[in-house]
Amino acid sequence: MKKLALLALLLAAYLFPLAAQEEHSFSDNAIDSVISEAKKHLGVPYRWGGKNPKGFDCAGFTHYVYGKFGVNLAVSAGPQYNQGTKVKLSELSVGDLVFFGGRHGGKKSIGHVGIVTSVDSNNVFHFIHASTKRGITVTSSNEGYYRNRYIGACRIFPSSPSSLPFFSSTPAAAPDDSSITFALVGDMMLGTLYPQPQLPANDGRNLFDDVADILRNADIAAGNCEGVICGPDHVCDKDTGRYNYAFRMPPDYIHLFVDAGFDFLSLANNHTNDFKLAGAKETLARLEMAGIRCAGIRGYCDTAILVRDSIRYGFCAFAHNEITCNHTDTALVTRIVSDLRSKCDILIVSFHGGAEGRDYAHLPMGAEIYLDENRGSPRHFAHHCIDLGADIVFGHGPHVPRAMEVYKGHLVAYSLGNFCTPAGISVTGPLGYAPVVTARINRHNGKLIDGRIHSFIQPFRKGPRLDSTNKVAAFIRTLTKQDFINPHLQISDDGSFHPSN
Repeated sequence: MKKLALLALLLAAYLFPLAAQEEHSFSDNAIDSVISEAKKHLGVPYRWGGKNPKGFDCAGFTHYVYGKFGVNLAVSAGPQYNQGTKVKLSELSVGDLVFFGGRHGGKKSIGHVGIVTSVDSNNVFHFIHASTKRGITVTSSNEGYYRNRYIGACRIFPSSPSSLPFFSSTPAAAPDDSSITFALVGDMMLGTLYPQPQLPANDGRNLFDDVADILRNADIAAGNCEGVICGPDHVCDKDTGRYNYAFRMPPDYIHLFVDAGFDFLSLANNHTNDFKLAGAKETLARLEMAGIRCAGIRGYCDTAILVRDSIRYGFCAFAHNEITCNHTDTALVTRIVSDLRSKCDILIVSFHGGAEGRDYAHLPMGAEIYLDENRGSPRHFAHHCIDLGADIVFGHGPHVPRAMEVYKGHLVAYSLGNFCTPAGISVTGPLGYAPVVTARINRHNGKLIDGRIHSFIQPFRKGPRLDSTNKVAAFIRTLTKQDFINPHLQISDDGSFHPSN
């Protein structure tokens, strides 16, 4: 028995140091693997909303790198800060995430994130990150901009092998790339300077707080720009009487669209011509310069093409108004959609059509006449576009959400209502329903796989805020059941949907 006890002690003395050595080795290997993966992408260009090696933004980069090891980080810097264990500057280690104040949110609001690559003396460290000017690069925390904006750090990787289900030193398999996710929204007029300023609080910086993660996490985010973005030199083309409105957003509000993650904005609507063609052209130029594609002004941007991850996305937009591509002109629609189909892999059609107001949530069978104008036949228009090769058709214009359907395997959302209209447009009742529809489609044939209606509601001057009751999704679900005998679309209570027979 004594011999057995002695043997047990010898085994324990041998095994316990080995276990400790293996734990230490695991942690070191894990950290080395993270840094090695991160440095593979040095020089990759910066792209807002980018989450892959074709282009990264800061949070997209850390999300991608840690995702290779089974860690599902958020896709924006703020939430990432709350996903790990907080670390003091004096205890910083390689592999930790470090956070800095952003350009627009000030020094106290998280706007940037990187991964520590080395720790020097006197609390100075180097970190790898997505720089807007240099792409993926390694920077010293002693650089003035970052030294003055440092907020804090958190530790993501585990300290022991017991956390292996959360973190593995073996890179994860590449994600499935057979699908594409779109985030689609309706009308956006972020605030106007005309005829009197009506602007949101904090210069609009918080308008998209509740929805930005959904928009940025999609491969493509698209909506309608309901108004112009131009300087004060242009002449208004409307009577500003009681029932007439003209919208001119401040030029610096473009960064709000960019920061929210929008890739495409329709300029085809009844406010495109508020400040005549000159105002529309300036809007187009400013958005394009900011990297947002636009379509819908006849003869100037009938279509737009965006190439991302080797996929050519084609966009076109229609309305019934002056200077826009007119959706009631069937020959024009046919020419534009057919020509664009031959130039792209995925084709998205946006349209501003239908009657307006809370009394027009239901989708009629034929043409809609409103204020003595032919607002088109939304059903005919959408089906015609899909027959010509469109993969998704989404609408706006009635200021309220409308029904959805699947036609020949492709999604049609007939109206997504007012999405971000904090001032100058009524947001009472259904006029304040602000859905975000995310739709996952097959990248090879454009057909709907599944999706979700995310429910948001607009309080006055605040932009879309989360609807915890999910009544916006329920509203669209009810309309879909009432307006179609068979929409070929099943919408669940939580807003998720998928095609049905």
